[in-house]
Amino acid sequence: MSASEPVEPLAGTDQQKNSQDAGKRRESFSSQNSQTAKEFIESQMRLEADAREILPYSFDSCTQALGPLRQILFACLTCNPPSDKPDAPHTSAGVCYSCSIACHGEHTLVELFSKRDFVCDCGTTRVSSGLPCTLRTDPKTGAKGVRSQEPAPENKYNHNFQNRFCGCGEDYNAFEEKGTMFQCLGLGTVETGGCGEDWWHPECLIGLPRNWYKKAKAATEDVEAAKQNGEADDNDDEDTPLPPGFPAEDDFETFLCYKCVESNPWLKRYAGTPGFLPAVYEEGGLSKGSEEQRTSAEPPNASSEPLTNTKKRKADDDDTTEAKETDNQSQT
Repeated sequence: MSASEPVEPLAGTDQQKNSQDAGKRRESFSSQNSQTAKEFIESQMRLEADAREILPYSFDSCTQALGPLRQILFACLTCNPPSDKPDAPHTSAGVCYSCSIACHGEHTLVELFSKRDFVCDCGTTRVSSGLPCTLRTDPKTGAKGVRSQEPAPENKYNHNFQNRFCGCGEDYNAFEEKGTMFQCLGLGTVETGGCGEDWWHPECLIGLPRNWYKKAKAATEDVEAAKQNGEADDNDDEDTPLPPGFPAEDDFETFLCYKCVESNPWLKRYAGTPGFLPAVYEEGGLSKGSEEQRTSAEPPNASSEPLTNTKKRKADDDDTTEAKETDNQSQT
């Protein structure tokens, strides 16, 4: 028995040491968990801040119940894919800001910016995929989510809803588009011969090809390269400037394309009057028949101030009547 007596204190010492080690481990784990929780909270706060910056508006209610509105619209290419042929029949649909997030958040969307007198098509028969609107309640069952309702017959559509823009009908790619596009005030619908608030390339409005700047730039660089022994810089990332003969961006607030003017010929009398710029012609820009402007499509001097990278410029359309439009432009 005496030989075994020294063993007992050692066992007690080992147990005490193990207990202390376990306490240290628990303390260490607790510290790690607290730090992880702190990092998680900070991460969530950063994500919420990023979300508020990207999605600044509430998206918990569909605008359909509010009737025709001037509102930001989106076209869902997943639910209503465009045809490969521009002239092929197509059922277009536009969804409001809230539905673009809540109902079509994982789909391929095209932002159309603002259009007038439009009722959200989400949850109607115009949505080819049959996807329900999860923000509205079925009036018959009271259940959340409606589908295959009748769309608003007053809605008007153009090729923007198929991701095609301008008179050239080009597909819009935000990552490849350079320069500024301008939205027509859209006093004429497609049915009346107008454009339906289409977006336009300035060069297309005055009859220049889409690649006018590349050709003019190449010719200019050839001359500069000859002067500098073949050393010429090529910057494909720079924005396309406004073509010669097209008004400067700061000279006007909004514009009417030739389609809308032709569908509303009474507008022609206002060209060049107080509050309105002179007409911009298909060939020659502001000065019709000017051979100098038509043939000297050259890029601006490298020392000039660079254009802002706006990509698309929304039409300033708070007032659509003739008198209010005149007043707005008179202030510029």
